[in-house]
Amino acid sequence: MPIERIEVYLDGGTEPVQVLTQPPFKVTYDTRSLSDGEHQLRIVTHYTNGAKEVKEVPFKVANTPGVLLQGLEEGKEVSGTLDVTLRVADPEIKPTRERFPGLGAAIATAAILGGVWLFFAATGVTNKALEEVAKPPATKEAGAHGGDHGGPVAAVDAALKAKGETIYAASCAGCHQPTGKGLPGVFPALDGSKNVADKAYTINILLKGKGGMPAFAQLSDEELAAVATYVKNSWSNKFGGVTPDEFKAAR
Repeated sequence: MPIERIEVYLDGGTEPVQVLTQPPFKVTYDTRSLSDGEHQLRIVTHYTNGAKEVKEVPFKVANTPGVLLQGLEEGKEVSGTLDVTLRVADPEIKPTRERFPGLGAAIATAAILGGVWLFFAATGVTNKALEEVAKPPATKEAGAHGGDHGGPVAAVDAALKAKGETIYAASCAGCHQPTGKGLPGVFPALDGSKNVADKAYTINILLKGKGGMPAFAQLSDEELAAVATYVKNSWSNKFGGVTPDEFKAAR
């Protein structure tokens, strides 16, 4: 039975976090914006004949490693001054140089610090960095109304841009929103983005994806050029057009 759209809701929310209207039906969500613990994903599939199917999937978020206590054992009887060192996964806290008594304590310390390092190496991209979607190499900044690197803008094919609006609504608006403002901390804004101003970066990210951004190489060169032209010239953006030949060359 043909699918009209799929709506994805989180934790009983009334507004979907993502709306999918064409395959591949892929949900991308950064769980680091959620608190650790139990959560639920509700997937509502709407069919073209008016039927609806609801599936609820409970899951558990565990992004933050535990806390290591040094100087206090569980159930230990204490008196006088209690001196306990806490080791937590906070990248802003620099480990201090101090001696830990005994070989066991030294091994435990190495293990927890190694776990913390692996955690931040694995999750690497912070929410702040995610908002910029892997900022491209430093170049002369383009304003919201300038072309690539502040230079003159390329001509905009009106028909291509109109086609891109349809593709954007079906494939992109669920994450980046119809306003191009995105969802802070989850999906980056495209309106006024310096990344969108960079034509080469825009072509590359659409073809290959990066981080939470999926690749759309399955689209034709004309379709990719259409959505790129729409994004680069909508809202406050005036970044010029992109041609199918430019995508063909980039493949």
